[in-house]
Amino acid sequence: MMGSAEFSSCGLHRYRLDRWWSDEPRALVCMRNPSTAGGDRNDPTICRLRALLKGRPGIGGFTVVNADDRIATDPRDLEAWLAAQDVASLKALQQANLDRIRALATNAPVRLVAWGNLLTPGLHADRVIAALSHDGIKPLHAFALTGDGAPIHPLARGRTRVPLGMPLVVWRAGRITTSAEGEI
Repeated sequence: MMGSAEFSSCGLHRYRLDRWWSDEPRALVCMRNPSTAGGDRNDPTICRLRALLKGRPGIGGFTVVNADDRIATDPRDLEAWLAAQDVASLKALQQANLDRIRALATNAPVRLVAWGNLLTPGLHADRVIAALSHDGIKPLHAFALTGDGAPIHPLARGRTRVPLGMPLVVWRAGRITTSAEGEI
């Protein structure tokens, strides 16, 4: 498996992380907050994504983006950092991230949402969803859903753990489509 990652010059933001095993297009996976995984260093989430996506027809790898690109291995650290930012700077950072997500979503064969319960519904979440789906034109998928309809994170444990080979489902802000044409 080959890999790359793009970080800010200060190293505190990860804009994207790529893993690929063939020349086929890469799935786009959006989660909440980036980890410290890099171009040649995996973490448990990246290893699980590989296991969940490798072998799916038409997918030769994946690109990971995040609703917020600030590296924070603990979501509480991200929330504290977000709360400490001035509004204008935060808006500029988030808009640049949304522009990146929208550009990457353009040619992705599948766009996966996988943030668990960590992305709070509201204006920022709506903007992330709009960027990923090109304003509702392109479908979004999930591995599965939490009990309250959030898209399951790849490292979900226990009863919510996603079995390998399970079909992806179309996700619409907390609902899934179970029709055969919605499955991948």
